[in-house]
Amino acid sequence: MDEPTIFSGALNFLSLGLSVVLLFAVAYLWSSNSNKTAELSTIQSELKRMKKNLSTLQEKVNQIREPTVVSEVPQVEPFGLDLTEPPINRITPLAPQDPWLGFIDEYNKLAEEMKKPGQLTKCEKFVRNNKLRILTYGGALTFRPAIDVKDSGYWAFKCELDEYAIVPNPMNPCDEDLHDFGGMKEIFALNYQDGVYRKYFVKLPALFNFDGNEGWHLKNPGVVNLERK
Repeated sequence: MDEPTIFSGALNFLSLGLSVVLLFAVAYLWSSNSNKTAELSTIQSELKRMKKNLSTLQEKVNQIREPTVVSEVPQVEPFGLDLTEPPINRITPLAPQDPWLGFIDEYNKLAEEMKKPGQLTKCEKFVRNNKLRILTYGGALTFRPAIDVKDSGYWAFKCELDEYAIVPNPMNPCDEDLHDFGGMKEIFALNYQDGVYRKYFVKLPALFNFDGNEGWHLKNPGVVNLERK
């Protein structure tokens, strides 16, 4: 508490105390001797003078004390969070999404349709709409351009710059030959054991970088779940 505030409180307390004391004094004099009118007048005059002095002191105290004026109330959220400036440390940027996410969702839906008639037409439309590169496996984690969609073994979706997301052609069942010699086991992590698997579900595509002079280079292998039906 500042000094002017303490001083003001003391003056108020002193004024109240003097008023009470003088009130009892006046009552006593009045009751004890009605002839002491002159003394009573003197006491009343003194009381007025003291009150005037106290008022003067109070005005000086008020002049010393500088009142705080709030010109604008700051905007706050509930629970006292300040909104005047965005707190940088509370802003978390969204993590960038992989550019192939939408492509893989569409691919898995297409793979569900491979047991129905019209497979080739659906796959050709998918390749055309997504501007895919159709490939055959050339061994040693490399690819060659395929002649058409039906003869292709893999499809490449361009992500950005020289990066491509590679998926298997869903029309081709994964058998022992494709697994061991067709690049599946080198390019993807699989649940293959033996026999023939006719349905693909790509969890992660294989990511390759392509250079016109140096060819294809595996960046990250993919993950594919196989089903026999």
